[in-house]
Amino acid sequence: MAIASLVLLLGFQTTQSKEAPTGFDDKSNGMVDDPTHQADQTKFEEVEGVADGLGPLYNAQSCRECHQNPTSGGASQISELRVGHLDPHGRFLNPEIPINHGTEIISGRTLVNDRAICPNAAYPDTEIQERAPESESIRTTRISVNLLGDGFVEAVSDQSLINLSREQCKSTHGKICGLVVRVPIVEAPGQAGVGRFGWKDQQASLLSFSGDAYLNEMGITSRLFPDEVTKLCNTVSEPNDKPGPDGLGDVDHFARFMRASKAPARDAKLAGTPKAKRGSELFDKIGCAICHVRTLTTAAAGTKINGGSYTVPDALGGRTFHPFSDFLLHDLGTGDGIVIPVVEHYGRAAQRMPRECSPENFQKTRNRVRTAPLWGVHLRTRLMHDGNSTTLLDAIVRHRGEASQSEQRFRRLARNDQESILELLKSL
Repeated sequence: MAIASLVLLLGFQTTQSKEAPTGFDDKSNGMVDDPTHQADQTKFEEVEGVADGLGPLYNAQSCRECHQNPTSGGASQISELRVGHLDPHGRFLNPEIPINHGTEIISGRTLVNDRAICPNAAYPDTEIQERAPESESIRTTRISVNLLGDGFVEAVSDQSLINLSREQCKSTHGKICGLVVRVPIVEAPGQAGVGRFGWKDQQASLLSFSGDAYLNEMGITSRLFPDEVTKLCNTVSEPNDKPGPDGLGDVDHFARFMRASKAPARDAKLAGTPKAKRGSELFDKIGCAICHVRTLTTAAAGTKINGGSYTVPDALGGRTFHPFSDFLLHDLGTGDGIVIPVVEHYGRAAQRMPRECSPENFQKTRNRVRTAPLWGVHLRTRLMHDGNSTTLLDAIVRHRGEASQSEQRFRRLARNDQESILELLKSL
């Protein structure tokens, strides 16, 4: 009954829509011409140095370092470290991480950067490498996410995701209820949207997502995030990311690159086999598709989203795509225990949070993670939010919490039927 209701809901949404283009050919999805897309990809792949503003604390020197399989924008095996602890009342608190022999405390973040630009020749005695303090009892890794096709994800209306959450809850009698998190749109002060990007759905806009990652993963400030995490060893004026001759900064090029990327393609040869087709039927039957939603449809071209700061273009409007995700947060029993850190992800916007962005709702993200989109999963070697599952079977049997009933149904299947579901996954 639950699956039938969701199929009916999504079938209604996809009426009169066109299929989103797929592929790993580095070509545009039609939003921009191919030369423009290739120029944006070059920006995405650019290696940053200290003179460009890299650091002082960072994880990577290029977007491509974390997002590149089988091509730029895809996923990878790269993970990051996050920590925190609970107060006496059980509420999550961000860590306080001392650097430079305790003379400065990094706060407002859960991320522990793996790299730093000093000590170096100019600052031989300045030690700023972050380390997780012993006090931080909650510790987890998060694997890098795929970005290809995210322009279509961004173009799904907030209401579509809200409706999906309500339908899940209703059709499963409250057993499965995707959490909707409203988050600030950094480029539209005072505005909020339904989060869908990152393992905690911490961003709703790809431009916000770009600025967030540029600062926190690479240490490069922009007009959206103009403040360094630390001033120690910093020698480049803020913001580091300045507009080029076309008036666009790197963050604009990153966002446009993601918006113009094609959705991940399936292994068509494998998808057409009887075994994978049987697996597809069983995937629905045991309830996997309640959260791993096969099909979504974007808002109509011309629709204003992201607090009115972005208009859905013709190439992305009214498109059907197949992410196998609801882009909502769920408790699978594997949640990492980390709450969305507002200063880290929203910068100055955290000082005046939109009223829709409830602190209590943010606390609910602690043991929930975004439903992993399964498009492109046949290219991943490390699975789940932490990358700790190395086979598809490992990942399935780790599911608990809201997914426990589907996991139990999987275990009760005959071996051949289990293998059919695994064959389906290998085709996605």
